[in-house]
Amino acid sequence: MSGLELHVDRPATPRIVAGADALQRLGEVLPATPAPILLIVDAGLVAAGMAERLEVALPPGRPVTRRICPAGEPTLASVNDAVASARRLDHAVIVGLGGGSALDSAKLVASLAASALPAEDFVLGRNVPPARWPAVMIPTTSGTGSEVTHTAIVSDQAGQKLWAWAPDMAPDSVILDPTLTTSVPTDMIVGTGLDAFVHALEAMTGQSRQAFTEAYGLEATRRARGALASYRHDPHDLHAAADMQLAATLAGLAIDGGGTGMAHAIGHALGSLYHVPHGIAVTLGLRASLAWSIEADPGRYQPAAAAFGLPGGTAADLAEAFDGWLSELAFDAVAARSLPASMSAGALHAELAAEPNRPMIQNNARPAADADLAWLARQVVAA
Repeated sequence: MSGLELHVDRPATPRIVAGADALQRLGEVLPATPAPILLIVDAGLVAAGMAERLEVALPPGRPVTRRICPAGEPTLASVNDAVASARRLDHAVIVGLGGGSALDSAKLVASLAASALPAEDFVLGRNVPPARWPAVMIPTTSGTGSEVTHTAIVSDQAGQKLWAWAPDMAPDSVILDPTLTTSVPTDMIVGTGLDAFVHALEAMTGQSRQAFTEAYGLEATRRARGALASYRHDPHDLHAAADMQLAATLAGLAIDGGGTGMAHAIGHALGSLYHVPHGIAVTLGLRASLAWSIEADPGRYQPAAAAFGLPGGTAADLAEAFDGWLSELAFDAVAARSLPASMSAGALHAELAAEPNRPMIQNNARPAADADLAWLARQVVAA
């Protein structure tokens, strides 16, 4: 992987520098200005010394201000606080270091710092900012693909998950360094890796699919299927870690063009109600909905089945094969450590039908009526 560089020649796609120790090339991707750096970083990474490692890779004399992300996913309040810090720096370069929450926070800050908007006036497609500050994203988990997408997820005061989008929210550059992912706990490896797979599958089978999203999704599926078990057993296997990292980024590119579907709608509902970690939540959503979605249009899932490694690419067997993969990854044990003691199918149905989830439901491979949502909610709770 050393020295690999990927670049798609269109302004909406970030420059991607990938490979072992790619972090050392941080100076190459920063704008050639004396602007200060606002580093938005997970608290755990500061404790692990990764913030210092990043700062050592900066050009000498470049001023850096750290903004530590609160635990959990970004909230409207935490984003507004970070934006206020950014505006005091005056045209800083925003660098996000961490998992999906830190990267979503960093993208929101870069978009909102150039405007007078608070975060609550930016969600659900409202008041899209006209520009953003320069930004570089550096993921330390392999799953969300947030480093390359034009969307971000943020929770309101009540805990409901909301989405934000802007035409230039994706950063200028991304650094994929697998050595930054070797200390990720096993449960997180499983959850984030499955999140990447769900992204790939939903993007290449949804209503907005097209040739490019399918190409990204198929390659992401192949890499995730081959790498996740090895990476789970040995996070220091840099080949598997790099493959999983590329799978997550490719899946992020896929959802940026093709969107997500029912599994993500269910996942967001579970996150809003019970704060289930995102990768676990969308995997539960896919397990409940995959056979139901395939039933309406098996041909739509045929390429995905082949990429998953099924003999003959049999779409009808994909849901069963997915369940078998979850068993191999000990997913139920991982999920059990994150799930509440009980869940309400009625509450899940109501949250699933809420406005923020409609775009995902409408983009799903199989259209859903309200009765379908109620049935799917019962499937999740009964599993």
